[in-house]
Amino acid sequence: MNGDDLQRIRTSTGWRQHRTEVIRLAGGTVVVKGQRPARAPGGAGALRLLASLTGLSLVKPAPAPGGADGQAIEVGRLAALRAAGLLAPQVLHVDPEFFVMEFLAGPNMAQAMEDEPAKALLLWQQGLQAVLVLHAQKQYLSQAFARNFILSPQGVAAIDFEDDPAQAMPLLQAQARDWLLYLQSTVWLLPADARAFAQAAWKDTIAEETPAVTAALRAAVGRLSWMRHLSSRRKPWGRDIISAQAAAAFLHDWARSTNPRQPS
Repeated sequence: MNGDDLQRIRTSTGWRQHRTEVIRLAGGTVVVKGQRPARAPGGAGALRLLASLTGLSLVKPAPAPGGADGQAIEVGRLAALRAAGLLAPQVLHVDPEFFVMEFLAGPNMAQAMEDEPAKALLLWQQGLQAVLVLHAQKQYLSQAFARNFILSPQGVAAIDFEDDPAQAMPLLQAQARDWLLYLQSTVWLLPADARAFAQAAWKDTIAEETPAVTAALRAAVGRLSWMRHLSSRRKPWGRDIISAQAAAAFLHDWARSTNPRQPS
């Protein structure tokens, strides 16, 4: 990036008002991300819901300091993923108030699954494989929600790393957390007639995960299982409730099919 590019970015009001801005420069399209204030404990609504209803420590929001510290976390996490050979936006410049990263074209996973239900299962399986590959490299995500997975021409890439779960829990719990959040944000988007195929794909995928992470996930399922009895109607309950219900039912079915002693 040259001086003219940086001057244009520094004088732009878009990223100051909205925190992120896509800017087309002579050398290509970039994403500018400004710093945010520190987040109060609790994080996203889905995390608050899961943590409060289940008491699971591994879904509690990780520290999100905001400001320069938060920016440093995100820049460092993106660099770590790329150093591990994983697909993530390349950081192009770091400034005291913002940083600039590569723009990855493509919709996010949630958008794509909703817009193309006929392809939802295939897209979902691509996400499973992306998380599995990432874990195999001893890495983990921040908030592994479907909206934070970009379906780029190069493959599935993760974004949004303003907090670091490894500051609050061991690696195996951070990786188990990835699975819980991914399933919570995606299973409800799968067509009903795809659920059986999804179970088979999930079993094949989780069989390749490390035993320690799988054990942590199984332990969490026991706390989540009752949530399968929540309403599956979006109105008036909202997305957080129905997505939690779908994931809990999905994981309960998995646990029962692989452990006959699992309560029905």
